Amino acid sequence: MSVAERIATKLSPHLGAHSADAVARHLCAKHGIGAGASPQQLSEFQELLRRGLVAFVGAQRAASLAEECVREISSGGA
Repeated sequence: MSVAERIATKLSPHLGAHSADAVARHLCAKHGIGAGASPQQLSEFQELLRRGLVAFVGAQRAASLAEECVREISSGGA
C-alpha cells in the first residue's frame, strides 16, 4: 500500500473515501511525501494536514489525526 493510500485510509472516515483519496494523493505528490521523506518534510506535512483538517474535524481532532497520518508514514504502515 502506498503512503497516499495509507493516509487516505486514516482520513476517509472523516472526509469520505473519494475526498480522502484525492487529498492524500494530491498532497503527497505536491510535497514529495513518500516512504523516504525526511523528518523535516514530515513535520511540515503534519502541520499542513492539521491546518487543512481543522474545518472538517475541529482543532483537537485535526492535530491528532495529522499526527496519526505522519506516524503511519514513519512506521511504514506497521
